[in-house]
Amino acid sequence: MTAQNAPQILGVLNLSPESMVEDSIAIGPEAISHRAATLARTGADWIDLGGRSITPDAPMIDDAQEQHRLGPALDLLKAPGSEHFHYRVSVDTWSPETARFGLEQGADGINFTGRSLPEPLLDAVASRNATLFVTFMPYENAYSMRDAEPKSVGLEAVLDHLGPKVEAARHAGVEKIVIDPNLGIIHPTTDDYQKIHQQLAIVWNLDALRALACPILLYAARKPERLARIMMASAVLHAGPDYIRTHTPEMIWRLHQGKR
Repeated sequence: MTAQNAPQILGVLNLSPESMVEDSIAIGPEAISHRAATLARTGADWIDLGGRSITPDAPMIDDAQEQHRLGPALDLLKAPGSEHFHYRVSVDTWSPETARFGLEQGADGINFTGRSLPEPLLDAVASRNATLFVTFMPYENAYSMRDAEPKSVGLEAVLDHLGPKVEAARHAGVEKIVIDPNLGIIHPTTDDYQKIHQQLAIVWNLDALRALACPILLYAARKPERLARIMMASAVLHAGPDYIRTHTPEMIWRLHQGKR
């Protein structure tokens, strides 16, 4: 986005055929190129690549398969001379090994969704001056969440979790840190009423997270119905985050135009 005071947009490109949002899936060079170009044309500042689905009943894959999916997309989008080379690309993963693989393949940022931040990963991010999106994750990862007991996801829990991560990243020399309270990580046993309450409790109290002195990313959570998606995206936009992650950048753009 280029309009004044607009957040930066991470447009989702899923390389996982089992992902729930079918129109975000791109398999093969032609589809990846088309999806990336469409995201950029409709307002995305970043192309956020995902190789694993967090859908609760999606098949579980290992790091090798995740990297096998990410590699060709990174080659296509970040190869010098590529028509897409100017895109900023982030890799969405909870695997430190996959994150380092993404950086080696030219990723500009890591959207890290694992619970812990190992030192080798932080060193790799710092050495490449990449952007690190630091995510609230009270479980080891989205796979382990499936069988775990529900954990607290309120503002206090988010701050307690993100604070040490930010401190560790700064200590390692990571200069570009963005925090994400992770509106998309909801325990499978959470009903729809609890889910929307948990998400909006963060959105409506975003200023509390500014105590960590980092830019903030919010996910415009993908709701089943179109009007619900618009309403959620509008709530996220009005909260004033610095970054928004979305499957539909054009929706954020249109809402931003109406907000001005």
